[in-house]
Amino acid sequence: MADLPITGDLRTTLAGRMVGLTFMVAGLGLMAWAWLSAGRQVMTGQRTPLLRMAAYWSAPLLLIPPLFSRDAWSYAAQGALVAEGYNPYEVGPGVLSGHIVEAVDPMWMQTPAPYGPLPLAYGGLMAHLTMDPYVLMLAHRLLAVLGIVLIAWAVPRLATACRVDPAIATWLVVANPMLITHGIGAAHNDILMLGLACSAFALALTGRWGTAAVIAGAAAAVKLPGGLVVIAIAAVMSPLAGRALRFASLVIAGAVSVLTLVTIGELTGVGSGWLGALDVPGLVRSPFSIANLIGMAASGVLEWLGEDTAAQQSLQIVRLVGMVLAIGLIAVLSLRSSIHHAARAVGIALLAVVLLGPTAHDWYFLWCLPFLAVARPGRRLATTITAISLIFTIAAPLNSSLRGATIPILTTTALAIATIAPLLNHLRTLQPSKKARVAVTAG
Repeated sequence: MADLPITGDLRTTLAGRMVGLTFMVAGLGLMAWAWLSAGRQVMTGQRTPLLRMAAYWSAPLLLIPPLFSRDAWSYAAQGALVAEGYNPYEVGPGVLSGHIVEAVDPMWMQTPAPYGPLPLAYGGLMAHLTMDPYVLMLAHRLLAVLGIVLIAWAVPRLATACRVDPAIATWLVVANPMLITHGIGAAHNDILMLGLACSAFALALTGRWGTAAVIAGAAAAVKLPGGLVVIAIAAVMSPLAGRALRFASLVIAGAVSVLTLVTIGELTGVGSGWLGALDVPGLVRSPFSIANLIGMAASGVLEWLGEDTAAQQSLQIVRLVGMVLAIGLIAVLSLRSSIHHAARAVGIALLAVVLLGPTAHDWYFLWCLPFLAVARPGRRLATTITAISLIFTIAAPLNSSLRGATIPILTTTALAIATIAPLLNHLRTLQPSKKARVAVTAG
């Protein structure tokens, strides 16, 4: 496509790129509008083919290059590192040469992989078959598709168990344009982590908590936050128990998950060196992280006061405090959450990791989406989830690939605001029927 006369001109000129961005934002806006329209039908109790609709929206994204992020190209290069015998937790893609690294974001060329052994081993296996970066990218997108399939299977079951209308939960999560654009379009491995975590919770509700704990370990073997679903598994194991028995259940489920995580690392030959690379995402000072915002503000003030040494340390200190607070909140949720509030506990725990962690990207908010959507969210929270989903869908082109590009950033921001504003105004029309309102707010 890039070699065609028209698309080639669009890619090489600023005006052409602005035309492309305009069409992209307009398309995302139409998708979001269609999602809201489907939501109105679901809220009034109409039967809407949500899964078929999500499949139709996802189909055009399956074979295109990654949207909004270059992470999928990094996945391909990290798999090539494994296939070439390098340790991806010690070296970055920069040790490779050729087409495999041409599309990798320069920021990550020299950094080790912060991901678990599962996607790296899979990437290495695929790289043994081909070193074509496009094919390897498609292989990782296939993992994202698997993640969405698992989410589509688990969410209605979780919703039913939590006494929430499965259709509303499916609309909020599976048909959510943020999940489709960032999941299928960008091919983030977060989606596989999320699919495994949701499946673990759904299996635990059927009484198979041992299998659920193993799958929770597999979710952590993709990205570590996926293992927080053991909070829900422990609640299922001892729903009416006191804190002592709940703590014992948490230890057992956690031990099984950790053992699974370590076993996957050993069986795949990748190991557990990725735990030392978990600070790599923190190189991005994301404004979505509260710890980052406070730390950068404190650093700026100290630097203005002439305290350069303290300014350099302040961000790290604030980030550390944020993680301590997140861990403390997770500990409280782990011991207090009953089976009726297990989904909410996992959602809040994941949201705490996002907001108080060292960095956060817009797609990180997908981590808590399924769990909050099935946790009897009430109209206010459901509206908030919908609004955030709309904003992060349409503002998706405002990613790190636009760093320093002032005109594209300003243009995309203006287009996104112009598209988001009327859509947010339509949120008032999302009025659930009496039956659906009772199902959502009961309890």
